[in-house]
Amino acid sequence: MTENQNTTILVIDDHPVFQDGIAVILETLLPNATIFSALNAAAGIEQARNRADLDWVFVDYQLPDADGLNIIERLNALMITAPIIMMSGVDDLEVISRAMKLGVSGFIHKSGGKQIFKDCLDTIEQGKVYLPSDTQVRLEHYRQTIGRQTDSIKKQLSNRRMDVLLLVAEGYSNQEIANSLAITEATVKSHVSALMSILDADSRYHCVAEARKLGLIK
Repeated sequence: MTENQNTTILVIDDHPVFQDGIAVILETLLPNATIFSALNAAAGIEQARNRADLDWVFVDYQLPDADGLNIIERLNALMITAPIIMMSGVDDLEVISRAMKLGVSGFIHKSGGKQIFKDCLDTIEQGKVYLPSDTQVRLEHYRQTIGRQTDSIKKQLSNRRMDVLLLVAEGYSNQEIANSLAITEATVKSHVSALMSILDADSRYHCVAEARKLGLIK
């Protein structure tokens, strides 16, 4: 890791105490670093939009106005070329898997200390993606099991079925869904029945719970 090079870092996290802690760690690892902070997604995106010299971006997954995946998508839209590292206090494999697909360069659990950050920076500078070793093992298992199950289910969900699923999750009745989508109530019932079969659910509530567990809806 190059220590004598001027480095610009953006940290997007809504906890000032954690921001202070990560700043101390990064300044120790990169003595010439200039660190910019944002307490929410909107401020973070604005910082990124106005800074073409970013070398690193650290993004918390849980923010008051957006989740980390949404922020990563918005950073990608801005054509940010700096490595993006997602941070989270929860080791959620579905979230990590989706973040990897969006092109993040690493994942750090927020309980990690200085050595974790050093390993992360060193690994990324070598052109690799950083994941803690235990997370990497569990993520691979997840991809081979639940990940494949999710992919299989997604292939069975048409756009219309997803529309119905989202409205079911919002608590709409069959008649309200029919009115909203300009289809018959019988068609809605058919879609709901198909969704329950695909998701192996025995009720509308169970159907929504399974969809959320698989990351199909928020």
